[in-house]
Amino acid sequence: MINFVLTPDWVEAILGTIEGLSFVCSSLIVLRFIIVALSIANFFFCYWVGLETAEHVSILLLAILHFCLNIYMISIFYYSRSIRCVPIGWRETYKNYFFIFLPFEFKNMIKFGDIIKHKNKKSLKLVNKNSEFENLSFVVDGEASITIENNVEVAKLKKGDWISEFSFITGDKTSANVISNDIFAISWSKAKLQKIKDRKPELFEKLNSLIARNLCDKLIRSNKK
Repeated sequence: MINFVLTPDWVEAILGTIEGLSFVCSSLIVLRFIIVALSIANFFFCYWVGLETAEHVSILLLAILHFCLNIYMISIFYYSRSIRCVPIGWRETYKNYFFIFLPFEFKNMIKFGDIIKHKNKKSLKLVNKNSEFENLSFVVDGEASITIENNVEVAKLKKGDWISEFSFITGDKTSANVISNDIFAISWSKAKLQKIKDRKPELFEKLNSLIARNLCDKLIRSNKK
């Protein structure tokens, strides 16, 4: 019968083996939790054996560093996926219309966009008929009118609608004018959209999904009328 005695050397070897195997984990967030657990184990190990050697002092300092760093990164991970990550004034818009984005992805989309705020008796022309695609816009609040010849209104765009989305998808010229006296919108230029496509293709795909859904909603509204 073999009598196994748990010595500091054995504990150190076991913790080192677990740490080495942890890097096989494909999930970064799971890896960070494992490292935090190993850091806590190393705290107790150092408390058990003492700090009489430089090696044990080094183990303790590394454990403190790994614990603090990974707790910080775990906090960022969960914060970026929390609604608290989204600016307060944009949270309703996110929850109602951009919910397929993660909160930090929506925050990035806001950074890429330009804010349009207009409230005046004089109409602001957002889109010119038969022009090349320049901007894709989203109505955060207010409304806009879609007009054709002689400023005849054919439809209204309201909160939650997109502007120039058909031209964005097809590449065709715009089919009507869009004007507004009272609107709060966010707009992405053609150049900004290309940057999103190149740098963050996953956001670009989600944007296309949102637009496709909005086009379906508009079609349903049109058929009802």
